[in-house]
Amino acid sequence: HGVQLRAGRLAAPAYAYYVHRRLCGRPLPCCTRPHALVVYSDDQGRSWSKGALVQGVGTGECQVAEVAAGDGGSVLYCSARPRRLRCRAVALSTDRGLRFGRSVRCEELCEPPRGCQGSVVSFTPEEEDDDASWLLFSHPTDRRRRRDLGVYVNPSPLSGSSWWPPWLLYEGPCGYSDLAVCPGGLFGCLFECGPVSGCEEIAFCLFSQQQLLGA
Repeated sequence: HGVQLRAGRLAAPAYAYYVHRRLCGRPLPCCTRPHALVVYSDDQGRSWSKGALVQGVGTGECQVAEVAAGDGGSVLYCSARPRRLRCRAVALSTDRGLRFGRSVRCEELCEPPRGCQGSVVSFTPEEEDDDASWLLFSHPTDRRRRRDLGVYVNPSPLSGSSWWPPWLLYEGPCGYSDLAVCPGGLFGCLFECGPVSGCEEIAFCLFSQQQLLGA
C-alpha cells in the first residue's frame, strides 16, 4: 500500500531491476539487480516522479511508513524484502523519499528461504503523545518456511534494534500481508493463508492495541 505523508505527498513503494553492467550493449543477468524505491506525487496524484534507487544490501518488494523525528520533522522508514539475506533490509529517508540512506540488515526480523513480502505501518499508541510514532510489521515468523504470521512492534523506530518479539496472528502456512491502522485503536491485516499452502485463501483479521501490546 501507499501512504500520504504529513506534508501531503503521496508515496507509493516500488522496486525496479537495474542493469549495472552491459557487454556489447546487452545487459548481463549476473549484474542486473532489484532495488527498492518510492514513486511520489505532490499534486494529489495528477503527476508522479520516482525517487532514487535504494543502495546498500539488496532490496526488492518494500513498504514505507512515516515516523516522527526528534527535531519535529519526519523520517520515511522503508522495510524491504532482501536479496539473498535471511533477515529484512531497512533504509531511511529524511527528504520524504527522494533519496534513502544505504540499506542495512535488520537481524530481529527474520526471512524464510527466498524471502517474503511484509507490511509496515506507523501509529500513535493511545497513551502516548500525538508526536510519538511506533511501527507495526507483519510477516511470516518461521525461519524455514512461510508459516505462522506474526505482528512485530517497534516503539523506537529510529533508535536501532527495538523490535519486540512477534505476536502470533495466524498459525499455519501464510504468505503476503497488508496492514492498516483503523479507528478506535484497531488494526486490520489482510493476508494469504491456507491449511496446506500459504496461497489458498485471502483472510482478514481485526485486532486491538490491547491485544497486541498485552500479548
